[in-house]
Amino acid sequence: MSALDFLSPSNAPGGARFRPVQRSAMQRRLADHGAEFEERDGRLVATRIPGEEHHALGIRDVTHLYDVYEGEGKPKVADSALVHSVASGHTFAAVPSGKAGAAPKGFLDMTAAYAALEIAGPGAEVVMRRVTAHDLEDLPNVGPVSHVRSFIFRTGPEGFVLFFNQEYGHYLWEVVVDSAEPLQGGPRA
Repeated sequence: MSALDFLSPSNAPGGARFRPVQRSAMQRRLADHGAEFEERDGRLVATRIPGEEHHALGIRDVTHLYDVYEGEGKPKVADSALVHSVASGHTFAAVPSGKAGAAPKGFLDMTAAYAALEIAGPGAEVVMRRVTAHDLEDLPNVGPVSHVRSFIFRTGPEGFVLFFNQEYGHYLWEVVVDSAEPLQGGPRA
């Protein structure tokens, strides 16, 4: 056994005590808000946050709802996928979890590299204008949201989804929730 063999899932101890669960980059922030969690398909998901019913404008961690792929060309994915092609033929595709099966041909599964945040409800556009300089009529697009490179999708008249490198989850959660609070917005499960 090499010094790093303990990192291999195949060498992990078996039994009821070992249950690997994927956690969102925003899980700690959700826990700070008193969120209750449950395991769904190997992912820890917030199911309830105290006081969420008082927020018409909701900020929600939706990382568990998407499988993310990147590659060249146009992927064959579900109609409900969020797809954006950027310069030089590079394509980003966020597919509802479980709808893609294997990664589309020529695409890499980047699901573990990205976090996703939904901003939805009355005032969502105001929040987006506070955190990005993007023209919100020209979406999908890619660029900085509070200085973090993000893929931005409009999901409705008052709905947006942001995809960004998971290591910025804590930071973007704080920025977006802080921007939504003056509008009576807040976290939702």
